[in-house]
Amino acid sequence: MSEVKAPGGRSLSKSVAVGLFLAGIFLASILVYKELFILLAIVATAIGAWELSTALRIKGWYVPRVPAVVGSVIIMPATYYGGPVVQWLVSLGIVAALILWRTVHLLWERRKANFQTFLRTIRDFGAAAFLVIYLPLSLSFSMLLLRRPEDGAYWVLTFVATAALIDSAGYLFGRVFGKHKLAPGVSPKKTWEGLLASIVIGSATAISLTVFLLQGPWWVGVILAAGIILAAVFGDLAESLIKRDLGVKDMSKLLPGHGGMMDRLDSLLPSALMTYLVVVVFFG
Repeated sequence: MSEVKAPGGRSLSKSVAVGLFLAGIFLASILVYKELFILLAIVATAIGAWELSTALRIKGWYVPRVPAVVGSVIIMPATYYGGPVVQWLVSLGIVAALILWRTVHLLWERRKANFQTFLRTIRDFGAAAFLVIYLPLSLSFSMLLLRRPEDGAYWVLTFVATAALIDSAGYLFGRVFGKHKLAPGVSPKKTWEGLLASIVIGSATAISLTVFLLQGPWWVGVILAAGIILAAVFGDLAESLIKRDLGVKDMSKLLPGHGGMMDRLDSLLPSALMTYLVVVVFFG
């Protein structure tokens, strides 16, 4: 039997199988013993940091990979056990450490000091800050949600399920029914039909989980749905823009039918921050 492939060459069967496998791991971590989600976030962030720092080198943006991975790993438990103040202090400390590492590396190479070297160095410093802010810092807001004693695991479940279904609905409906391009200059495969499906499925998921799982008012579910939809779509398009600028289709080939870990985290990163803001404003 021939393998079913989605438009664009990816195997649809592999994509579904890997998606279900990842969903099972996530549900087991968040529902059985919520601290296991910290380990899951650590692994995902470490892989994502390696992928992103490797991809940035394609265009000459040098971010030291091992320190970036180690720093990304540290931020997750530091945020969960230390709270927001520690979250920001550690994040800034990791950026400073990456900049120091790069400076020492340049001195070790004994590169001739000139204007071009100065510009490349500043660019590398910016790339290090971008990686920390974009990946581990953004995802660490899920740790702030998780540490809520009464409903932390449910909030994480809500935003991850909503963002994942937004992404999946947009992909599947866009492939089958999509005819009108959403942002052809950034991501040629995104369509308005897929966006409409994402809005409907995402809204139904966020509102249902807010009302029945979190025992919150329906209007908070509407606000949460709007926030996560905007964040997830923005994260997806931002990742597509980054890959387009780097000239790569996927960040890696780690996950069959999906690409790399960053290709699965793209919509979750801003969604974690958006959900945290909603929780702080409406639930304290």
